[in-house]
Amino acid sequence: MKIKNNRLVANNGTMVPWVASPNIGGNLSNGGRPDTLVMHYTAGGAGSGTVSYFKKPSAKVSAHLVIGRDGDITQMVKFDRTAWHAGKSRWKGKNAVNRFSIGIELANYGKLRHSGNGGWVSATGKSIPTERVVLDEHKHFPGSEYGWEVFDKQQIDVAVEVAQAIVMEFGLEPWDLVGHEDISPHRKIDPGPAFGMDRFRTLVFGREEETWNDNIFKVDSPTGLNLRIAGNVGATVIEKLPDGAPVHVIEKSGNWWLVAKVVNGNEDKTGYVHRNWLAPN
Repeated sequence: MKIKNNRLVANNGTMVPWVASPNIGGNLSNGGRPDTLVMHYTAGGAGSGTVSYFKKPSAKVSAHLVIGRDGDITQMVKFDRTAWHAGKSRWKGKNAVNRFSIGIELANYGKLRHSGNGGWVSATGKSIPTERVVLDEHKHFPGSEYGWEVFDKQQIDVAVEVAQAIVMEFGLEPWDLVGHEDISPHRKIDPGPAFGMDRFRTLVFGREEETWNDNIFKVDSPTGLNLRIAGNVGATVIEKLPDGAPVHVIEKSGNWWLVAKVVNGNEDKTGYVHRNWLAPN
């Protein structure tokens, strides 16, 4: 796949199906060039249903691409225009991620709940076969297992190809590929643990996550960033790192990263910070 004139071109050389959404903004920042790719799940059934919904002005939501369970792709917004997929969000020290990102929606019910007969149902009440359910905890809620609909291999394979085309066209790095749960950690949980974001990055970039996880970042918060003894907002604060302070990422734990404060090029105090307030140095 490749991108031509901000449209996705399939492997056979034809443009992927186009259904325009009216729910768009102006050109993306940075001259219409996205610098972030955000993965979502639809929390619904067939991809065609999401496409129909995004066509309605009353929906007030859209995405650049919708990928169905069988890997069918529909483009609804050109890659240089703002789609309404992220909502209140922040990444790489910048608010309103819609302004600088591409959004991809994958048809998937996401988080499920137990039905009265011991089975599983979606939020819309759709019964989900047990073989399509995986039990796992979400990184925002460690220690608690939930049911999640699995993603089909053909859908993931296509999503990888699409992401690779976007990464190549716009020069994105691994930390530019994120989930909705990463940019809106207090509101959203998609694409969730069944998606496997770390594995997806590895497939897209062809290298293990550790090759980018071990990097120097900087604090991007005008009011500073609390360095804590554990990865939660209630943990004791070790100290407040000033805006622009460099840190060395040692290990990730969901949205909380274990970092070492960098002083004169050497590692100093270690602790946890929320990744949403870090930016590549």
